[in-house]
Amino acid sequence: MNEKIKIREFTKEDSQKISTIIRDNLAHVNSKDYPEKIITNMYSIFTPEYLVSLSERRKVFVAVMNNTIIGTISLDRDTIYTLFVDKDHHHLGIGRILINFIEGVARNTGITSLKLPSSITAQSFYEKLGYHKIDVVESEEYGRDIIMMKNISE
Repeated sequence: MNEKIKIREFTKEDSQKISTIIRDNLAHVNSKDYPEKIITNMYSIFTPEYLVSLSERRKVFVAVMNNTIIGTISLDRDTIYTLFVDKDHHHLGIGRILINFIEGVARNTGITSLKLPSSITAQSFYEKLGYHKIDVVESEEYGRDIIMMKNISE
């Protein structure tokens, strides 16, 4: 990848693009592993307004390439949430860049281990980055979340 990826803090103006990225992933990627009812529910949650409200409670970041937002990730204390990369930019290392960035943010605040709720779809991606399964949570609204953890102190 020749283009330079920049990561910056989320702004309210980013909410529409991030909503589109998340919803596209739900509809075209996560839908392979989850029933339509779960995808429809998740799709309805990730509105631009919801993302703005999340940014008031979490540290939310966006990945930008050539002035275009291509991904997002967020951190709430010791838990990573909402890692999504534009589906046209999958398999280019952007997810790995976002994880490395958020691990650095966490380390800088004294956090020594991180958790994340992984979708079925993303579990192997997180395992390649050193996360391991510690629990599985099932719900009617969100389906299966694989709770994963990584020690980031070393």
